[in-house]
Amino acid sequence: MNYGSVFAVIGLRRWIGGGGRRDLRRRELNTEAGLKIEGLGRQGAGAEKYQRILDAAVDVIAENGYFNSPVSAIAARAGVADGTIYLYFKSKDEVLRTAIDTTFARFYERVEEEFERVKGPREQLEFIAQVHLESHSVNRSMAILMQTEMRQSAKFIAEFSHKHLVKYIAVVREVIRRGQKEGLFRGDISDGVVAHCLFGAIDELLSSAVFTGRTYDAKATAAQVLDVLFNGIMTGNEGAAGNRETGAGETDV
Repeated sequence: MNYGSVFAVIGLRRWIGGGGRRDLRRRELNTEAGLKIEGLGRQGAGAEKYQRILDAAVDVIAENGYFNSPVSAIAARAGVADGTIYLYFKSKDEVLRTAIDTTFARFYERVEEEFERVKGPREQLEFIAQVHLESHSVNRSMAILMQTEMRQSAKFIAEFSHKHLVKYIAVVREVIRRGQKEGLFRGDISDGVVAHCLFGAIDELLSSAVFTGRTYDAKATAAQVLDVLFNGIMTGNEGAAGNRETGAGETDV
């Protein structure tokens, strides 16, 4: 199967391909930051400074909260003048949005690359869960920001839901549908319900890690989460058979 089709469903064709993908990502980032393509596109001080600002914003906001993180504090952490921030971004909101967008772009790139290697629906779902869980150890500040600060703003929650959550759910749903067609997963279960269950379970574990300091073995924990889901959706599972008459398959999300 061409796994590019999975991402095309959710408008992710821009992440597919080699140099074309990198060029388009660079072009989009430059446009959003109000820069000339040539300025940020080349490797050098401009690109490095741009990334420093993003990293500094995530760290400062995670430590102090969004409203207690003035642009001056972000600039100081990044080692640039206050005015330099506005050469790259229109506002603090845009810095935060770009940082989140960049994080999820990397997430989808990793998933897409793995899907080219791993073909089974079960293994693909396990990888999605694993990468999602790994986000806490890869960038704790971003995990804190996503689990706390972002959720205090109705605006950011709405933007996240329409932009990133929709994509995440769509990727999982596509994998579930293929598993259903192959007879691996029960066909009477809503792929949307399963997708939201997966996201919700991992999201709750990340919240636990952020608020309690608990650490998880991402691979082992992802396998446990998927084991719970698989026991309810695997074909022939007797424990799930009793639920087939409840109309669960008629529910869509």
